[in-house]
Amino acid sequence: MVTNTPNRVWSVTLDDRYIVTVDRTGEFTGELVIRDGDKELLREPIKQKRSFDRVAWRDVAAWQLRAERFVDEGK
Repeated sequence: MVTNTPNRVWSVTLDDRYIVTVDRTGEFTGELVIRDGDKELLREPIKQKRSFDRVAWRDVAAWQLRAERFVDEGK
């Protein structure tokens, strides 16, 4: 996804409704945010063992799973 947010590491839309983003807040820290339109549903810190400059597929898979579980629990 192309974005104008310079610290955006990853984003996805779930169920054509929920916007999930991961933004870097430091070299090894970030925030996972889930929104439903303009309403923020979740904001939680993320700590990485490696720099956000080298995001691995397992990082993305973990963020995706966390977001899916959160959304599914809210239904």
